[in-house]
Amino acid sequence: MDPKGKIGVVKPPSLGYRHVVALIGFASCFLVNIQRMSLGVAIVAMVNQTVPDRLAESNSTAIVCPYSNETKSSSVKKVEGDFSWNSQQQGLVLGIGFLGFFFATIPASMLIKALQAKRVALFGSILSSVVTMLCPIASELHVNAMIVAQFVRGIGQGFLFVSLFVLMANWFPRKERGLLSTCVISGYSIGSAVASAVTGYICDVPELGWEGSFYIMGGIGVFHAALVIVLLYETPQSHPKISSAELLYLSADEEKNASNNVPKTPWLKILSSIPFYALLIGLLGQYWCFSYFWTVHSTFLGTIQHFPITENGVWSCLPFLMKACGEYSSSSISNWLLMKKYVTVNVLRRTCNSIGCIGFSAAVLGTYYSGCNGSMSAVTAAVSMFFTGVATAGAMITCIDMAPRFAGSLSAFLNGAGCWVSFLLPIIVGLITRNKLLTEWHTVFFISISFVMLSGVIFAIFGSAEVQPWNFVEEDVKKDINSLELNKERETSPQSTGGLPNNHR
Repeated sequence: MDPKGKIGVVKPPSLGYRHVVALIGFASCFLVNIQRMSLGVAIVAMVNQTVPDRLAESNSTAIVCPYSNETKSSSVKKVEGDFSWNSQQQGLVLGIGFLGFFFATIPASMLIKALQAKRVALFGSILSSVVTMLCPIASELHVNAMIVAQFVRGIGQGFLFVSLFVLMANWFPRKERGLLSTCVISGYSIGSAVASAVTGYICDVPELGWEGSFYIMGGIGVFHAALVIVLLYETPQSHPKISSAELLYLSADEEKNASNNVPKTPWLKILSSIPFYALLIGLLGQYWCFSYFWTVHSTFLGTIQHFPITENGVWSCLPFLMKACGEYSSSSISNWLLMKKYVTVNVLRRTCNSIGCIGFSAAVLGTYYSGCNGSMSAVTAAVSMFFTGVATAGAMITCIDMAPRFAGSLSAFLNGAGCWVSFLLPIIVGLITRNKLLTEWHTVFFISISFVMLSGVIFAIFGSAEVQPWNFVEEDVKKDINSLELNKERETSPQSTGGLPNNHR
């Protein structure tokens, strides 16, 4: 009771163990993408990119960007890699990990129910890290061995990713979910930025070379595994040191409590839901955006704009730094708008996603008009990723809003489908750009604009961040709806104080 005798709302501690979970989630996303992105940059040094282009030599209308005086000698010298993989083989090496990610999602959601999310996350972290350190040996054996290694790495990362969504649903309350989830997902951007910049330098060090990038990025996974073992707990209720204030704050989130006892996923109802399909298409558009930068953007800078490997890495990291800026700014503004009740979660998710899609498309159009101006094309690419970061507070985290009870299964399905985009994109780009011409990359740009804009329009019209009816099992639906209504009354009533369940007063 406060001095006036009114029951007050549950005030959470400014820092608590939910923020530790957010930190570990950030580290998990960081780990996934330093291992992904190190391959995207290192493959430019691994593969001999100086094979003469017969079509370009015989076609007087082909656009081939010239080398600048400063980069001509160094570029030619540093892209003569050890392997003669063609563009299709490179695309498969870059994309097959996402296919492994896809095949891991359903088994991961099943294992989580049997073994808990923490254990599955730990296994995924160790598996992906060990395989990453074995990549130099696999590539020396044969390109097919490298493809298998990347596939297995993707399986480990699929286990880790699906587990992460379950843990976020267990720990993050609805009002803080946008901010905390976005901070977690921003680990992808920071990881990609660090891997892009560092890998370029590592490849330039004779004592390390491109092999060193795999050893270092894989070794970081050992540190991540230690964090998971020491600091991560499955639920707030299972944490031995959580404060009573934070536990009551998280327990008061009745919508979240509905997810503690997870029933069988109602796939028939989900697959008949229009908002679900809108979310699926919206998510596929976002996967296309960042998959381009995860897989083939470094190849564009190296083979078309002729950036040396170190400079390539620096320019490749810029888009991910910009994406992180977009994520942090949009999540902070979104959290403020929600706390002030200026906008609903539903409107906010669709608006952020729309702004992201429009901004991305406009910036990619700028890359098209940049032509052979390497610096300008790199800058416009970075701007496009800023808007992709803005969209993170949109479709990327909507599945937790729609169905917190089935966040693990739903994210597994949606992100598994997104993996097909990430798998197919580098293969499609490899087929389109097999002659290493700027005009071929223009085709890639226009395909990207069309796909992303279509996904944004569909999500804006048909998407929803409201908790869906199929989030509740039928035998508990009345109880859960009453709990939600009571919780909303506590939040909106001026006389409301504390919002504590009766047994906590």
